[in-house]
Amino acid sequence: MSSPWNESERLAALRSYRVLDTPPEPEFDDLVQLAAHCCQAPIALISLIDERRQWFKAEVGLGTRETPLDRSICLSAMLQPGLTVVPDLAEDHRFASNPLVTADPRLRFYAGAVLRAPDGLPLGALCVLDHVPRVFSEEQAAALTLLARQVMSQFELRRAIAERDEQLEASHRIEQRQSLLVRELHHRVKNTLATVQGLVGATGRSTGSFDEFYRSFSKRISSLAKTHNLLTEDYWQTAPLREIALNELKPFAESRVPRFMLVGPPVELSADLAVPVGMALHELTTNAVRYGALSAPGGYVEIRWDVVEVEGFRKLHLEWREHGGPPVSEPQHCGFGSTLLQLVLPMQCNGKVEVRYDRAGLRFRMDAPLIEHRLVPGY
Repeated sequence: MSSPWNESERLAALRSYRVLDTPPEPEFDDLVQLAAHCCQAPIALISLIDERRQWFKAEVGLGTRETPLDRSICLSAMLQPGLTVVPDLAEDHRFASNPLVTADPRLRFYAGAVLRAPDGLPLGALCVLDHVPRVFSEEQAAALTLLARQVMSQFELRRAIAERDEQLEASHRIEQRQSLLVRELHHRVKNTLATVQGLVGATGRSTGSFDEFYRSFSKRISSLAKTHNLLTEDYWQTAPLREIALNELKPFAESRVPRFMLVGPPVELSADLAVPVGMALHELTTNAVRYGALSAPGGYVEIRWDVVEVEGFRKLHLEWREHGGPPVSEPQHCGFGSTLLQLVLPMQCNGKVEVRYDRAGLRFRMDAPLIEHRLVPGY
């Protein structure tokens, strides 16, 4: 089709009305009935030109909702600035071989008024057709032109209503998210305060001086804050396991000698799992720096994880292994770290935990169900 407009822009304008392939609507059915009556024609159509077809939003007298584009008479009408009238299609070289003219329904007369968007792009035509050649009066031409403007007014109204409904729905979704976010924030603050309270008591019981208490407590709060920073990026819903581990091991990331390995697929941990896992990795890292593999120049830590499906539920399998550190033996005193790993963590994660003090290096293993439900939907 040779045309003065950009076809991709025209098609985008047509689709912006969200009208293609919609069911019949009385507003448009009435307009084609009125066009047929005013023009004394047996056939009237609201024809929209798509990429490969002409589709009829409303029709009377033809009995079909679309035809291939190579049979479209309205396609030629769109190239004209105003009203297109063809008194005898069989005598016009553009349409004489058209199957709609040479075979059923054997059309002979056509008059079409272009349907134009406000920016001037043509969408199709309001047309009337007859089975016999005829003359089109000025009054009929004026009526068809006026009715074509009414069709476009209905299209504009239809688009405005659809856009309004979409905006209302989007506003409703935002309000729902905000409400859920406030609920989640309340829940998270309450849990965080409880966690901090527990850290104060546990750190106080496991340290012998105020300075030691302050250092241990500050580091634990800092670790908790880093996990919370990751959670806030997803509305307090999930945090990536790899980033949680990196938060603890970043001080060793720029070492010339590799000090840690992270091996596992991308896994997003829900808030109720991310916080205790982050605390556990902090305690393991702190212990490794003081007494384990990270206290020796050649030592390193290996963290591996995977997600396995057990009886229809996805579970996180996480392992911490230390290599190249000093010989390990089971501690005589059960401090906060050991209590967290062996007692608190299994309860908070509803999982199984195993800590092995192998002479070659500490081994930690955890299996916990993944929480899949999100309180706040993702954007």
